[in-house]
Order: sequence, then structure tokens, then C-alpha cells
Amino acid sequence: MDNIQQQCEVAGAAFFFKQWGSWGADGIKRSKRANGCLLNGKLRQGFPKLLFRN
Repeated sequence: MDNIQQQCEVAGAAFFFKQWGSWGADGIKRSKRANGCLLNGKLRQGFPKLLFRN
């Protein structure tokens, strides 16, 4: 995941990490809710900036 996040930063793109799947970052299988949605201890929920024309 860190590689994808770094690529987004370089490209100026937003990065949104929804959640870990059944397998957590520690390699232990548990429910998605129990694994959570933190990446390196932080929420990563970036959204692209919207550009509007008038």
C-alpha cells in the first residue's frame, strides 16, 4: 500500500484507503471491521479536488 500511496503523492492524485480485507497488515485473518481502516496508524481518505466552471 505504501508504494501506491507514494505514487499518488508524486502524481498529485488523491489516495483513499477504505479498509483492510480479511487479512490484516500483520498477516492475521479476522473480520474486516476488526482489521480496520488505518494505514500506518493514520486515516488516508483523500478525495480529488473538484474544479467547477461557471
